[in-house]
Amino acid sequence: MSTGPAAPAAPARAQRSGVRPLRLGARTSPLARAQVDLVAALLAERGVGSTFVGVTTRGDVDQRLLTEIGGTGIFAGAVRDALRTGEIDVAVHSLKDLPTQGDPDLEVVAVPAREDVRDVIVGRRLEDLVDGDAVGTGAPRRSLQLQEWADRSGRRIDVLPVRGNVGTRLDLVRRGAVQAVVLAAAGLRRLGHLQSADDGSVWVRVEDHGALSVAGAASIDLPAQLLPLDVMLPAPGQGALALEVSRSLEPGLREVVRSLDDPRSHAEVLVERGFLARLEAGCTAPVGAHAIVKSVRGTSLDLTLAAVIGRTLLSNSQQPVHAGPALRVEVEGSSADPESFGATHADGVLEELQFHD
Repeated sequence: MSTGPAAPAAPARAQRSGVRPLRLGARTSPLARAQVDLVAALLAERGVGSTFVGVTTRGDVDQRLLTEIGGTGIFAGAVRDALRTGEIDVAVHSLKDLPTQGDPDLEVVAVPAREDVRDVIVGRRLEDLVDGDAVGTGAPRRSLQLQEWADRSGRRIDVLPVRGNVGTRLDLVRRGAVQAVVLAAAGLRRLGHLQSADDGSVWVRVEDHGALSVAGAASIDLPAQLLPLDVMLPAPGQGALALEVSRSLEPGLREVVRSLDDPRSHAEVLVERGFLARLEAGCTAPVGAHAIVKSVRGTSLDLTLAAVIGRTLLSNSQQPVHAGPALRVEVEGSSADPESFGATHADGVLEELQFHD
C-alpha cells in the first residue's frame, strides 16, 4: 500500500474539533485517485482532513479480460480487506464495481451526488460508424446494446473486447488500433477528458505522446458522443461512488462520512442494485439499468426503472439458452423500499427469461 495526502480540490477549512483525519482507501489508478480527491474535497468543506491510502487489487494485476477472471469484486476485494484490518477508515469505490451481496462487517453509509450516468463513444460518433469499424469495450452490456443499435441501423461493426484504464483505452483510439471505444461519461469527466460546447456537442481531449511541444506532450481532440439512454443504458450504479466503512468505525467518524450522502442518488442506486442482485448477476453480466426518483411523498418514493437484460444471463442454468433479442423493461411505481422495488421487478424478468428459454 502507498500513502500520501489526498489533494483537496477545494480550499480546506479549519479542522473540525475532535475529528481526526480520515484515511481514504482506493485503487491507485488515476480515476480512483481522482474520485478520492472528490471525497477529500467534500470532507474539507466540512472541516475534516484526510489522507490517501493506495491499494493494489486483483483487477490491477490480472490483465485477462474481466469476463475470464470474473469481474465481480475484483476491483473492490483488496480495498474491503483494508477496511476489515483497520488500515483505512473509508473505502472509496466506483459503486458499479461493488458486489451486490452485503458484508456483515461493512456498510455503505454514503453515496455522494451522482455524476452523469451515460456512456460516451469516443473516436467516432454513432452516425459516423461504417461497416467494418472496430469498437472496443470490456462490458458485455455495452457490446449487447451496440450490436442491437447496429442491427437496427443496418450497419456491420466489430465489437472487440478490451481492457485497461481510461488512458489505455483512449490510446487504442489515438493509435488507430480501434476506430472507437465506449467509456463511462463519469470517469471521463472526473479525469478532465470530456469537453463540451454550448451547443451540447462533446469531444475528448487526450495527450498525444507523439507530438512534443515546448510545454511537453501536446493534446489532441477526439470526436465523441454522449449516448442517449434509449441506445445505451448504463451499468447499475454507474456514475456513483460508494463510501464504505467498517461497522466498528467510531460513531463520530461514521456520521461525518454519512453527511456526504445524497439521498436521491442513494435511492436510485439501491433500485438498480436490488434489480441486479435478484438476477444474481455481477458487474460483467449483460445487464443495464437506470432508476430515477421522480418525487418524494413522505416516506414513499415515486420511481421509474428502465433495464435491458441479455438472453445469455441464464447461460449458467441447466437448461440451454436460445439466442434472441435482449429483454427490455420499463416500469414505474411507488415504494418506501427502493431495493425491494428493484428486486420485485427483477422477479418478473426472471420469469420472462425462463418462460422463453
